[in-house]
Amino acid sequence: MKPAAPVVIVYLSAVAFFITSCNYVKPIMYIDIANHSGHPMMNLEVKHPTGIFGLPELRNEQTHRHMAAQGAPCKFSISFEDQTGRKYSDNYDLGVKCPTEVAFDVGIGMSLSERQVRP
Repeated sequence: MKPAAPVVIVYLSAVAFFITSCNYVKPIMYIDIANHSGHPMMNLEVKHPTGIFGLPELRNEQTHRHMAAQGAPCKFSISFEDQTGRKYSDNYDLGVKCPTEVAFDVGIGMSLSERQVRP
């Protein structure tokens, strides 16, 4: 065996290791916000375990889906305004581990409800 052959084998093994080990993806969750209130929602802000996202407006019968990395503890804070400028906010504690998908629905009277779509 030539002296360069072991070096090539080690090099190729290292390359294969780095290619497969760098392919790790953090588990994600989907956060769905659905507006069924009959009115637009303004200045929507959602704080979740790994960050914050917001929308300037979510119209009636419109849904927004956001992807985020799962984090712990699984606490959410949602705030928004109606078309008159009245502020609404609510907090949710879903426990130690976040579900794969969680949906927040805004209904008549701007009432906010939460449901876990996929655990």
